[in-house]
Amino acid sequence: MQKHSAYRLTYALNETGQLVNVDDVLVGKKCGCFCPACKEPLTAKNQGKKRMHHFAHQSGTECDYAIESMLHLIAKEKIREAFLSKSEFWIEFEYKSFCVNNEECKFIKYNECYESKRQRFNIKQFYDSCEQEIPYDNINRRSDLKIYSSTNPERDPIYLEFFVTNASDKEKLHSGNKIIEICVESEDDILQLAENGIVESNNHYVNKYNVFERNLQKVCFYGFKNKDCKNSRISNVIEFVRYILYKSGKTQCFQDECDCKRLARSKTSSLLEICIHTSVSFGIYEQVRYIGFQKFKIPNCILCKNYVDSYSGMGKICRLYKYLQISRYELFDTARAKTCSCFAIEQEYMQSVLKNGLNENYTMFCEPQNMDDTFTLQRTPGNHKD
Repeated sequence: MQKHSAYRLTYALNETGQLVNVDDVLVGKKCGCFCPACKEPLTAKNQGKKRMHHFAHQSGTECDYAIESMLHLIAKEKIREAFLSKSEFWIEFEYKSFCVNNEECKFIKYNECYESKRQRFNIKQFYDSCEQEIPYDNINRRSDLKIYSSTNPERDPIYLEFFVTNASDKEKLHSGNKIIEICVESEDDILQLAENGIVESNNHYVNKYNVFERNLQKVCFYGFKNKDCKNSRISNVIEFVRYILYKSGKTQCFQDECDCKRLARSKTSSLLEICIHTSVSFGIYEQVRYIGFQKFKIPNCILCKNYVDSYSGMGKICRLYKYLQISRYELFDTARAKTCSCFAIEQEYMQSVLKNGLNENYTMFCEPQNMDDTFTLQRTPGNHKD
């Protein structure tokens, strides 16, 4: 049911199909008017000062769609009249200028990286014609209003779509045409549009009659150029995990942050640094240390399959400690693997870790070439410093 009990039918169609106000016609059945929805004959009730002048169905029944049809017709007529009669007719929408690196950025955007401003245009500088119920150029649909240039037919037209309770479908809105979809809930909404132009709104339409699948703005622009990726002034603080490999084979893995335009190698003594696109360090240490080993082949006890958890729960031990004649609980230097004849890496496991972990971007700084490479990496639990 599409009822609008808060409003009365103040406009109707006369015998020639024109939209007329109740105050401009004869009283009673002599008005010669019809319901804009069901086309049933109406009676003009404009006697008295206490009650709003309005039309009523002669049959005494209530038409569920009368108010909706009336508002739709008023919108088309009043906006068309305003456009054609004025020297200026303004539209306004939000324009977003994104960072030049927006498409290639490897880091999580905690704040969307753009600057926003309102763009305002007097479309009478570009268009001179406005017609109702004109078909779209590229889809088999009719528009409520089509604003176009009679002197420059190659210029893309602007289509206006008004709705009261039933919004346009996505196929129409995303057809590639310049479309402005406008929710009208009262005659006052229409008068404001005619007077002030069409301004994109962040206010959302609250549907009291149906449940919609999408969130609807009061005024929404589709198909307009409302963004670019040319802003070189923007920068943001980014959070990431930094992995460092030293020539000794020692490694570090920790959370870090910097300005996104100042991401660089942090240690002059580092052999390899990897800055991973994530704000948390859970689970990345295992992957990056294998990447470091594949690139430089520097042995380290933490990579050796003989470096295991102790049964006593006192941390890691070398299970060959007796054979190597080292103390079982010695806090030994893991870089000793470079001279250890028993160092052995689990190749199959290493390959599985690298294969299963490739789905997030990171940036690598590497000596001696100091080259930047892009890889992908998966998050898994863990945060380490060795």
